[in-house]
Formats: sequence, structure tokens, C-alpha cells
Amino acid sequence: MSTTRDVTHVPGLFFITLDQKEKAFLTYSIESNTMILESTYTPEKYRGMQLAEVMTKKAVEYAKLKEMKIRPLCSYAVLFFQKHPEYKGLLEVA
Repeated sequence: MSTTRDVTHVPGLFFITLDQKEKAFLTYSIESNTMILESTYTPEKYRGMQLAEVMTKKAVEYAKLKEMKIRPLCSYAVLFFQKHPEYKGLLEVA
């Protein structure tokens, strides 16, 4: 795997390109002024390398830049916000 963890962003997707053309990714959608974190995926052999955390932090940075709230739907994103209470203010209030 490349030693860099460069996250690429295209609308609806943050991803990290890995060796053998595999990708770790985070998908999202936007509804009104809310970024909905829908799913994260890391190929099995790359798990435990904090790739999902790196991508989620990029999504958080993007949401902050665009002044959006965040609604975590996928289990990883929910766990991320539990582990990082410093981002609690970005969460959508139901």
C-alpha cells in the first residue's frame, strides 16, 4: 500500500486508492444543509489502518467548510462521533 493516505473527493464520495486498484471509501449525500454519511468501506486486508477515520475526518472538514450539519447513518460514522465528542456540535439535531 502507498504510505500516503491521500483522500480524493468527488461529489458523494471520499476515497483512498490502495494497491491493486482497490479503494477504501466513504459515501454521502446532501439533503438541505445536512451531509448524510451513508457508508464506509475498507477492503479486509487494509482494515485496522485507520483509513475510515482519515476519510471521515475529511468529510467533517468538508462539512465545516460548507457550513453543513452531519447525520451519521453508517455504523462506523456513528462510532466515530461517539469517539470524537469534539465534533458533536456538527451533528444534526433531530
